[in-house]
Amino acid sequence: MKKFLIRILPLLLVGSVIGNCVYSELRTPGLAANMTQYVMNSDDYQIIGPVETQGEFVTWFLVVLTGETGYSDLLKQAREKGGDDIINYRFEIRQKSILLVVWNRVIWNASAIAIKYRDKIKK
Repeated sequence: MKKFLIRILPLLLVGSVIGNCVYSELRTPGLAANMTQYVMNSDDYQIIGPVETQGEFVTWFLVVLTGETGYSDLLKQAREKGGDDIINYRFEIRQKSILLVVWNRVIWNASAIAIKYRDKIKK
C-alpha cells in the first residue's frame, strides 16, 4: 500500500497542476494608461467624442502571431473623425488558451476619447 501511494502521489500532484493549464479562459480589464507625460488643461484640446473597436490576436507555440492592432485602430478612427490623438483609452481582454503555449487567443474590446489639439498647443 505504501509503495502504491508513493507512486500515485506524484502523478496526482503533477496532474492537478498541469490539469489547470490544459485549457483556460480568462476575462480581465486590460492595462490602462492612467498618466500623461505632460500637463494639459481643457484649453489645450477639444473633445471630439468616443471611439471604439474590437479585434483578436492568436498565437501558436508563441511563434505565429496574428492580429494585435488595437491602439492603431483607435487612433485611425479618431483621425477619421477629425481628431489628432486619443486619451483615456481602455482595453477589456478575454483570453482562451490550450497548454498556455500551444494555442492562445485573445479577444479585446477597446475604447478611448478622440481629441483635437488647439492651435496654441500644436506650435
